[in-house]
Order: sequence, then structure tokens, then C-alpha cells
Amino acid sequence: MNTTMNRRDVLGLLAALAAGPAAARLARAAEGAKRPNILFIMADDHDRDAISCYGSRINKTPNIDRIAKEGMKLNNCLVTNSICGPSRACILTGKYSFANGFMTNGDRFDGSQMTVAKLLQKAGYATAMVGKWHLVSDPTGFDYWNILPGQGVYHDPAFIEMGEKKKHEGYVTDLITDFALKWLEGGRDKSKPFFLMCHHKAPHRSWDPDDKHAKMYEDQDIPEPETFNDDYSGRGTAAAAATMRVERDLNKRDLKVPPPPGLEGQALKKWKYQRYIKDYLRCVASVDDNVGRVLDYLDKNKLADDTIVIYTADQGFYLGTHGWFDKRFMYEESLHMPFVIRYPKEIKPAATCDEMVLNVDFAETFLDYAGQAAPKEMHGRSMRPLLQGQQPSDWRKAMYYHYYEYPAVHSVKRHYGVRTGKYKLIHFYYDVDEWELYDLEKDPHELKSVYNDPDYAYVQAQLHKELDRLRKELAVPEDTRRPQPRAEAKQPDLGPQLILPLDEPAQAKQAVDRSPKKRTLAYKGTTPADGRQAGQKARMFNGTSDFLDLAPAQRPNCAGVAVRVSACVKPAKGDGVILAHGGASWGYVLHLAGGKPVFSVKVADELFSAAAADKLSDGWHEVAGELSANGALRVLVDGKEVAKGKAPSAVTSSPNDALQVGCDAGSKIGEYEGNNYYGGLMQDVKLEYAK
Repeated sequence: MNTTMNRRDVLGLLAALAAGPAAARLARAAEGAKRPNILFIMADDHDRDAISCYGSRINKTPNIDRIAKEGMKLNNCLVTNSICGPSRACILTGKYSFANGFMTNGDRFDGSQMTVAKLLQKAGYATAMVGKWHLVSDPTGFDYWNILPGQGVYHDPAFIEMGEKKKHEGYVTDLITDFALKWLEGGRDKSKPFFLMCHHKAPHRSWDPDDKHAKMYEDQDIPEPETFNDDYSGRGTAAAAATMRVERDLNKRDLKVPPPPGLEGQALKKWKYQRYIKDYLRCVASVDDNVGRVLDYLDKNKLADDTIVIYTADQGFYLGTHGWFDKRFMYEESLHMPFVIRYPKEIKPAATCDEMVLNVDFAETFLDYAGQAAPKEMHGRSMRPLLQGQQPSDWRKAMYYHYYEYPAVHSVKRHYGVRTGKYKLIHFYYDVDEWELYDLEKDPHELKSVYNDPDYAYVQAQLHKELDRLRKELAVPEDTRRPQPRAEAKQPDLGPQLILPLDEPAQAKQAVDRSPKKRTLAYKGTTPADGRQAGQKARMFNGTSDFLDLAPAQRPNCAGVAVRVSACVKPAKGDGVILAHGGASWGYVLHLAGGKPVFSVKVADELFSAAAADKLSDGWHEVAGELSANGALRVLVDGKEVAKGKAPSAVTSSPNDALQVGCDAGSKIGEYEGNNYYGGLMQDVKLEYAK
């Protein structure tokens, strides 16, 4: 550990001496010369109601509870934009989403901007990031990073370690902890204090438990929440419009097994809830076990006293509350983050804090403990006085919230608002104009808006003033973002766009050959049964390394439009990508799986697919995948529909990732391994867009 006193430490010591006989102050100032390690453990979608130290009725988390027992539990830690990627960007930058540029999961994090990791690295900390990153761009400011591509998978996941993608056997939560402990033990410079971000995938959808927890809760029913049968009648239209209802919107992948025959109505809803919540809690059990592994390592290696340990989640989650799963809304269950912290040298055991803290406060808190000044552009404030048991008279009494991701998966309307200790005002906008007001003391479950209640006219006026004040203070810009229309082109806006220049039509977009050996387009086939002419050119792909890539400037903007992908293929292997455009968050892919055509789309990290039931027969076939503007999926073989499915919408954010023929070389879109190279002949690859 670095024990050299910096200027800030000296000034702090002098101030303590000048303050008089306060020996405690002197001791704290002297101790400040030794900067603490910072271990930041964050789960994905872990709601407070699934943590026993927060009074959970449905779960036990002894290791997370241990942090609270030996440190402090924060009861009012709130997220400023309740969705995974944006919350992570806020934590890294200490800035609201509009200021850090990552407002939705479809955005790409600008890694060139200042982050707490960069500042700590510059200040002499050894820095590492392990686990779920979810910001598209590569991590910056870290000496070491090993992250999941996109959402990652639960079993036998791939990780990207310092730019190199590797597959690992095992369960993702265990592996993330393994990598974190490996870095702590032998991968870091032990002469420096460390800053380690250990980010778990669990318990994110689709809630796949590990083998050792797979039978937990098998013989018991989990109690349903009080608001399980909320009918949304006490609010505006936004709550009812959301597509995240337990009874309607959980899919086959979430539930894993079909419901018992004849089950319907309320009985079916209850069955789906039990399937969902048990798997969710099983994933949490693995997270808790692994938190214990890390705490035990710190104890064994005599690091506990010098290490700040934090456990939190990127936001809250609906565990059947209001009949929902997921998050996004400014309602309490989504807004509240769990946050427990231990630092024996400053934080008293079994302490609690009820003051309002935000995820934009985390960065400034870390910098404060490291003895570093926070940049002026950060929007938060160091929580250190609160953690020491102080209650600054000027601490915030209200917070600002803003959610941007609509239209998108789950159909949660864009909204912003203000929350005080007692009230909450929310404005839903974009394609609605609705206000909601809640008295949190009288209506803690937010079942009935009192916005138009004359008894609350004064409260309403005051909250509008406070909301205006916060928006002005933060310099919140007006949200004018819309799904981007397809870029204008010289050729007609709609209709076929040939990607493979097989016959080199005048309007074709030229693809770059990325194969190890450039292959000529010289195949001369016989006239096929579907009417193509003899002598047309086709391309042979070797199935291991060949692919074509469309230049970034030529990649189409697919935001909010219908998409049709088609190609004539004569495959030599059963698996392979025909065309892929996008990555782990947004995109579409037409591919073969076990000889069966599949068309998949990614909408805000969620995968939706239509898969043919039968393999392609030998010979040539025209294979097509279609996505309508409202999310309907189809697969066609030789003009005949062979499969259909449903996504919540079209791809509403045009992908930043590549458009490739013959593989998916970026962060993968579909459920296949690696780049999934196509092997065989291909001809007439087309994209068609329609409004």
C-alpha cells in the first residue's frame, strides 16, 4: 500500500490539529495517508426484496448480509436511469445519461471521456474490470479487463480478455469470481492500492441457475407480492402499455418448460410467476455464494481492514410487483438500488443511512477515499460524510430521474421526474403527454396517481417548481431523439439492395472480401430448378475463415423499418451465418442451425427468433428472413413460409456493429458459438427495407 502523505493528507492533518483537542480527528487524518482498496461488486437486476438484510420475505443472502452487518446499509440509494447500460455509464462517469452520452442500451459508450477508473489509475491505483460490461466499446482506464460480450451467457460463456475472445467451461457467476480472485492474487501490482469492479451477469433474464442451486425451492411456493394483481387503473396509460407482464410477456426461454395442460387464467399466471421467481432466486443464491468467496479471500489475506467492499445492483427490479418483471419505470421497485458497504476503519458495524444517495454519487465517493478531487462536470457528491455517520445539513432533499429507451423492448414510455422524501412527480412523453403524482407515505405502492386531486394542488405546484429547478441546475437538454430514418441514397429509398456483387449490377453495394485468400466470383452452375440462369456467379465459402464485410459508410440504417434478408444457398454444412448486421444489443441475422433456417433479431439486448422445423433438402434454395415494422418475424424457403415469431418492435436503434456475409465476427446476435462461419455456395444476397 502507498503510505506517502499527499498535499491533501497534510492539509487534513493540519486542519485536525487546528481544530483543538479532537484526538479522533487527528487519528482519522493520519489514517487517511493510507488509501483504501476499493472492491465494487455489482449484480444485474438484483432487487432489494431479494436480499434478506432489506427484509426479504422470499430469500436469504447471508454473505451480502454480512457486508451490511459489518458495515452500513443504505435505504435510499436511487438510480437516475433504470436500465442496465445507462446505469453503468452513470456509475463510471458520475454524470447523468444525457451528459455521458449513454442514454439507452442501444448506445455506444464513449471510452475517451473521463471515468472514475481513469482517475484512480492516474492516481496510482491498480485497476481491473471483470464480468458484465454492457457498454459496447472496450473498457478504458483499467490495467486489466475480462468482460462478457454483450449480455453473455450463463453456462460455458465466452469472455473477452484484453481484446481476445476465449470460451470457458463453467458457470458464469463462478467464473467471474475466479477471474477477480486470480487478478487479486497474482495479476495486480501489490505495491498499489486496488480498484476492482466485479460485475455479475446474474440475476439477469433468462435466469439460468447453476447445477448446485437448480433444485432450490422445488417443493415450496414463493409468496406473491401484494401488488401482484395490479390492474393499472389508478395511473395513466403508460403502466398498462408496458409489455413486461408475468402472465403475458414471459416467453418459452424464460419459463424453460411448457405449462401443465389445461392451465389458464389466474392459475396460469401463478404458475408462470413460480417458474420465474424460483429461477431468479436460484441465480441470486450463486451470487451470494460468490460474494462469500471474495470476503473470505480478503479475510485470509489480511486485506479486509484496508478494503472498502460494496455490494449493489445496476437498478431495482419487479419481482412480480405490479404483475411485472424487468425495471425501467420510475416507480419505487425499479428506482431503488440495494447498496451495502463495509470499511472497518470508518464505517461502524450494523449502521444504516436513510439519506437520498444516487448512482452518480459513487464515483465522487471513490475519489474522495482515494484523496482525489472530483471533476467539476460530475453531477454527484461524495457519500463519505454519510458513511461516517454525519448528516450534512445541505444534503439533497430531491432527485431527478430520466428514462429514454422508447420505442423499444417492454414498451415503457419515456419519462422524467422528481422524487422527494414524501412525493413523486412523473412526466411521460414522446407519444403521450401524461403526468402522475404519488403520495409515497399514504400510497407506498404507487397504485393511484393524485395529480388531478385538488387536495394536492399545492404539492403539485411545488413539485413542478422543484423539477424545473433540477432540470435547470443539471442543464438537462430537451429529448429530441427519434428512431433514425434510413439514410437517403441515390437509388430508391425502398426495394432491393444487393450486398454480394455477384453479377455486379449498377446499384450494388460493394462488399469487401475479408477471406484469408481472395476468392473470385467465377462459379458457373447449371440452370437451377427455381429459374436462375446458367452462368450466374456464385461464391464458395470455406466454412472456417471466409466472409464478406460491408464498409461502415455503406451499412444501412435499419432503425424502425421493416427488413427482409434473402439469399440463394447451397450449404455444405448444417450451421453458419448467411448475413448478420449488428451485435449483442441491436441487429438481425439469417443463419442455419442444424440445417434449419433461423431468422433472429436483437432488440435492446433481448433475442427473438423464428426457426424452421425442417432441415433444408440437398441442392439450391432461396432462404429469406423478414421483420415487419411492428416486430412480426417470418422465415421463408423458396417463397413458402416455414416459421414465424414475434419481437416487440422493429430494430429501433440502428446497429453500430458490422454487416457481414458468411459469418458474425462481432459480438454475436444469435444463439450460436463463435463466428459461425457459413460453408458452401451462396448467390444473390439481398437486403430489402420498407417503411
